[in-house]
Amino acid sequence: MKAGLDPQVAKDIANGVRPQAMKDNEAALYDLAMALYHDKKVSDEVYRAAQQKFGEHGIMDIIGLIGYYDLVSMTLITMQAEAPNDSVPPLPPLAAK
Repeated sequence: MKAGLDPQVAKDIANGVRPQAMKDNEAALYDLAMALYHDKKVSDEVYRAAQQKFGEHGIMDIIGLIGYYDLVSMTLITMQAEAPNDSVPPLPPLAAK
């Protein structure tokens, strides 16, 4: 939020809902990430939108960041790591769709 993300966008993502209040670049990033995670493929339309906002190198950086997040997340899950002193409440499980 300190960098300018609308708190409603974060709330919607935490609730498993596509945010309506996203800026164009946020929507392009969200759609790219959701295509990778949910669809397991990136459509031409999603790719073009991401390319217009981030360029080819930016798309590769985003994919790298997503992969790094997954690696860190899996490591923390394996190690059963928790936030220190319960300083950050865990996100609630997403409802099955």
